[in-house]
Amino acid sequence: MNSHKIAFVGNSSKTMYNFRYGVMAALVKDGYQVTVIAPKDSDITPFRQAGIRFISIEIDCKGMNPFLDIKLVRELTKLYKKERFDYIFHYTIKPVIYGGWAAAMAKIPQTSVVTGLGYTFIRKGWINRLSQCLYRSSLKHANEVWFLNQEDKTLFVERDIVAARKARIISGEGVNMERFKPKSGNPTNFSFLYVGRVLWDKGVGEFVAAAKEVKKQHPKVCFKILGPLGASNPASISSEQMDEWEKTGAVKYLGETNDVVPYIANTSCLVLPSYREGVSRVLLEAASMAKPIIASNVPGCREVVVNGLNGFLCEPQNTSSLIACMMHILSLSEEERQEFGNNGREHVRQLYDEEIIIQLYRDRLTDLLAESC
Repeated sequence: MNSHKIAFVGNSSKTMYNFRYGVMAALVKDGYQVTVIAPKDSDITPFRQAGIRFISIEIDCKGMNPFLDIKLVRELTKLYKKERFDYIFHYTIKPVIYGGWAAAMAKIPQTSVVTGLGYTFIRKGWINRLSQCLYRSSLKHANEVWFLNQEDKTLFVERDIVAARKARIISGEGVNMERFKPKSGNPTNFSFLYVGRVLWDKGVGEFVAAAKEVKKQHPKVCFKILGPLGASNPASISSEQMDEWEKTGAVKYLGETNDVVPYIANTSCLVLPSYREGVSRVLLEAASMAKPIIASNVPGCREVVVNGLNGFLCEPQNTSSLIACMMHILSLSEEERQEFGNNGREHVRQLYDEEIIIQLYRDRLTDLLAESC
């Protein structure tokens, strides 16, 4: 047992719970004093029940107001000095950058976890250049920088944003395979399901366009979209646009949920035509539930989809390629689709089981805390 104080800092209490609860709860059982620092946008009762302390902060996640960002650095620095954490993990862009500076000023060792770059990161423009400069300035203070796929790590190292000696790849953020397990019974009607933020950069436009074409040959096949609309994101798809799509009969919008399990259980195939990911959480969850999956051949998706084994990879931003993958899935027998699902669950078990990630945190914390003494 130990009494080290560990902080996990992110931009949303909801995502901290969905992606990292298992790791944090395991560390509490190991004797660590664990604190989550994030904006409160969900019920935090599960944190308290697991013995995880929660501190709410304000982060203007999508805004570019320098005064608010400077205020965030000051508040985090003050908080870090007051709490005297032994180690801090930062997730997503603003906590990584501004939390990284705060931890440096508070003289607390830290790991920055780059959960994904987003398609906009590789576009040219002043925002891209500014982001790289801010990352470079902050990451020089990190003890380690973790990436979820090889392409993101390579990009940061080649652009001299982070030193190669600090960069490490982890296998996603782990999937609870007991929670995300196959359910008995098959859906009544064949359906394709998209799950995620409803953004153009997630390939939702291609999903709808493909649905319209596939339904011409398979009118009984359902196409469903699950996830939040109207996000504060320039690539956000409006509710008016979704209403127009629904009126065509091509897709059905299911709204958003805090529990994707019943929705994945009730679909035949999960589809994510995203332009870029860290490592797609929903693909891992669907694969763990033994569902065939279709995704774009891009970083963060091709790590999960083994083409022809547990699903199919389509070309990014290519509706025709996506249609071909959907038609291929439809051409398979029920037994062949089940084999795809079983292969996917085994792939997750070998590489992405939450227990693997929990053990990684345990091992790295032991070494990192020893190094920082």
